[in-house]
Amino acid sequence: MSNNLYVYTYQHTCNKGHQAYILKNAPFKAPVRIVKGKKKIPFLGEGYYLWEENMAAAHRWGQKHYNNIYSIVEYKDLEINDGEFLDLTDRRQLEYFKNLQDTFTSKRPESASWKLGQWIEFFKFNRQRDHALFPFNYIKADEHLPDIEENQLVRQKVFFSEGMPYFTYFSPLYMLCVIDKKQMKFDSETFVT
Repeated sequence: MSNNLYVYTYQHTCNKGHQAYILKNAPFKAPVRIVKGKKKIPFLGEGYYLWEENMAAAHRWGQKHYNNIYSIVEYKDLEINDGEFLDLTDRRQLEYFKNLQDTFTSKRPESASWKLGQWIEFFKFNRQRDHALFPFNYIKADEHLPDIEENQLVRQKVFFSEGMPYFTYFSPLYMLCVIDKKQMKFDSETFVT
């Protein structure tokens, strides 16, 4: 991989709190939890979740997951080195991740049914032995909502041409999981609400 730098603005949604406390401590970790004896792994594994340049998604998350009692912190121009960035919206990086999965699935057939978060946690654990295998601190994915109508509305479904069933989305829900927030470098941090 080259030494390209990705620079975007990100939003973090959290429980409502005092501005000084939130600015000092955000972003807040989404941990792996045990619920009713089962491991519950967040979307892209344990980490700090941000929305990529999507204030509407940050507000929607707060309304839905924090009962409309939330705060948002914005990180202006967060710098991400591509050597630390696993972008699951990029075909080449997705292929790398799938090949990595295939390597381990051949050794552990039971892993074929693992969900994405399980794989990421597995690779994070195994990088203690081989950091080069999974050197990522930032993981990006495009969230799709389970309700089809809500997904089309929120992601702004747009048809390519009249009378054709093919479409795209004008408002993808790019989420970023930061594994180690101490590595975050950004121009400014702003308390939005």
